[in-house]
Amino acid sequence: MTLQKPLGYILGQTMRVYRNRINSVLKESQIELGIDQFLILLTLNARDDLTQQDLAHHLQKDKSIILRQINALLEKRYVVRLPDKDDKRKKNLILTQKGSDTLQQAIDLGKQLSEELLAGISTDDLAVFENVMLKIQQNGGFNEDDGHSCFKQPNTQNE
Repeated sequence: MTLQKPLGYILGQTMRVYRNRINSVLKESQIELGIDQFLILLTLNARDDLTQQDLAHHLQKDKSIILRQINALLEKRYVVRLPDKDDKRKKNLILTQKGSDTLQQAIDLGKQLSEELLAGISTDDLAVFENVMLKIQQNGGFNEDDGHSCFKQPNTQNE
């Protein structure tokens, strides 16, 4: 099967549209988060025992990029680093109440943006789209079932 435009171009342009729009919406709402920081908070919301290395692996980002984002989140007091219960050498990243509150605002804005961007697309088309995107991820070797999914039930938040 061939596409009219290269897959990378279509995916890249779509992600750029989404990234630019979500960054604008967050900025307009005076929420100090970029999309990468939003994804980190979303992931930490699902698990309270993740390290920087875990985040880099799950988000498929370079460790140095994750470090810069984590440092920014630490400065904003959206996350804290705490020693692991079992291995004191490890530092787990924990979402603070401030981080949790900010994340919830960002999630609400993200839902509104999704509704806006998906307007006029049928439920059937959306189901096909989601299945195709998941299949592309699987074909590329991404496995969301590696224990780090950010779409699990959130944990109780820490102060």
